[in-house]
Amino acid sequence: MTTPSIQVPTIDIDRDPARVGAEIDETLRSVGFFQIVGHGVPDAVADRCWQLTRAYFDLPLEDKLAVERREGSHYGYFPIAAESLAQSLDAKAPGDLKESLNAGRPLPAGHRPADAAEAALFEAPRWPEASLPGLRPAWEAYLAEMTALSERLLSIFALGLGLDASYFADKVDAAPVSQRAINYPEQALPPEEGQLRAGAHTDYGTLTILRQELGRGGLQVHDAASDSWVDIPSTEGALVINIGDLMARWTNDRWTSTLHRVVNPDAGSRMSNRRQSMPFFHNANYSQLVECLPTCAGPNGESRYEPVLAGPHLAAKAAKAVSGVTRPTSR
Repeated sequence: MTTPSIQVPTIDIDRDPARVGAEIDETLRSVGFFQIVGHGVPDAVADRCWQLTRAYFDLPLEDKLAVERREGSHYGYFPIAAESLAQSLDAKAPGDLKESLNAGRPLPAGHRPADAAEAALFEAPRWPEASLPGLRPAWEAYLAEMTALSERLLSIFALGLGLDASYFADKVDAAPVSQRAINYPEQALPPEEGQLRAGAHTDYGTLTILRQELGRGGLQVHDAASDSWVDIPSTEGALVINIGDLMARWTNDRWTSTLHRVVNPDAGSRMSNRRQSMPFFHNANYSQLVECLPTCAGPNGESRYEPVLAGPHLAAKAAKAVSGVTRPTSR
């Protein structure tokens, strides 16, 4: 059996930010994932959002479909197998065995979208007000906590990269963000060939914050050196953090946007294999030019990537994940 060369550490961020930044920098040079404690997110806010989201996924399908994602939209309800995350990396794979609810944040005050594509990233979400009126305020409270935590993490990231703590502040102050909840239902039928709960992919933006369900495994990261997969256990009180493609480009691959997936449960287990998670996806401002940071250039000032606009990069990746996906009718 191949021994993985990477570890996914748990880091207490309620310490001196410069020291935390140095520790995160060391971690992200080898793997783009770690877990955090000391994050300050109130249990009451997180638990209420989690519980009401579970209640949403337990609604009859017709109630969930009332807020189904419209064609061309990024937000709303995604039915089972409506998305194939592996397609975002141009892989061919069946739709993922999950359903999800996705919502963004309102357009920041005083900000005018550059075009219709940016406006779509701030589209007002639809909520199942009639069947679950408490869901919207619970999500809005949790999204506010995730946004604040993202800004705190980016400040720590900047210190770890040898930059001023406020370096990213004006580059993300009008960024579209996305809060998603995912339900991986019981698997009563065998999956199709190559079909996973979430196909292998990298995230698209700056960073992701994930709350996992305790006692339910499945999230794995790829160790390129040994070509093996490493489990990320669900840890009480901890949140999983990973960086996305934009941050890898910004850091000139000093930090790694790591391939990850959610595998299917053991078919022979008699235990419930339902799983829930809540990822929050943070991005840069739509019109932000993402190019090699001044502290991350090669020895002769070289960069591995051409500059890219953050918003179009995000929209293109998201579109690939839903393009041409055929949903099964029997699941």
